[in-house]
Amino acid sequence: MRPIDATSVVFLLAVSGAAHGQVGSALPLFEADAAPLAFTIEAPFRELRRNADEREELDGILRYRAASGDEHVFDVEIRVRGKSRLDLCSFPPLRVDFDRDAVEGTVFSGQDHLKLVTLCRERNSYREYLAQEYQVYKAYNAVTDFSFRVRWAEVEYVVTDGRRAETFTEPAFFIEEDWEVAQRHGLNVLDVPEVPLAALEGRHGALLALFQYLIANTDWSAINAAPEENCCHNGKPIGVEGGPVFVLPYDFDQAGLIATDYASPRSHLPIRSVRQRLYRGYCTTNGEVDWAVQRFNDERAALEREFDAMPEFVDARTRERTLKYVADFYEVINAPEALREEIIDECRE
Repeated sequence: MRPIDATSVVFLLAVSGAAHGQVGSALPLFEADAAPLAFTIEAPFRELRRNADEREELDGILRYRAASGDEHVFDVEIRVRGKSRLDLCSFPPLRVDFDRDAVEGTVFSGQDHLKLVTLCRERNSYREYLAQEYQVYKAYNAVTDFSFRVRWAEVEYVVTDGRRAETFTEPAFFIEEDWEVAQRHGLNVLDVPEVPLAALEGRHGALLALFQYLIANTDWSAINAAPEENCCHNGKPIGVEGGPVFVLPYDFDQAGLIATDYASPRSHLPIRSVRQRLYRGYCTTNGEVDWAVQRFNDERAALEREFDAMPEFVDARTRERTLKYVADFYEVINAPEALREEIIDECRE
């Protein structure tokens, strides 16, 4: 049996407690099993969308009522974010900046710059996409605590600019900041252009790649990013200089499990539909695939519960299709020949 080094021991402890709240602690906004949050944002959203390319920060107000009944009102700064969704969506994803002193003692205590994943288009199908992407984050939380926690919300938007005032309410969700995940594990956020393969923590690398295979997502990398951008593509590395490095995945809207109407595989890949699974893990982590498979088997019930816990507005057929898609994944990883052909032999050098 291969000896386990100190790094692997740390990671083993982290993932073994992830589903039971034993690792680290979340700030109030991202506590486990937190109820959906309802709040209001008042801002000049028309100007924000009109000048999206400039990424200008504009003043706004956030209001929410605590469980105690107390109403809290904060001054915030809001700007658009994102790349592909910024071009695609009629309402862009946002970043909300808080004054940390002003929010102390509230549900937003400790927060600074939060990503808010908004409803891309005002259609029922896009509401389902949003809910499915949220559950992807929650499902990955069930497998490992080296992951971004999220909080579902119902947001009332008050458009304060233009000739005509406008108010509308739509679902959204917050994603915790990378430093918060790093802090839970006593690690650092790494702003680097690339991550050497040798620096990737092996078990986490295998776990990450298997999860991306589960949801049929090929739009990611754990070692590089686009030119002139920091690593990684749809992933954020945390760790220490020289390794081990853990890459936290985000942005799952290209995943086949969700199958948005705009998702498509890149032309150089040997698949024609995002619903076709293609393993994109690295050969250097093949030795840890069996361990990762066991991890998925151990947490199968918790993972399936997350995928089944979508809001009521999600059609029953979408739930059934999602759970069937997950079941197909388990058939592959628990059949030795299929595991070798679909996973081990398909690794990236």
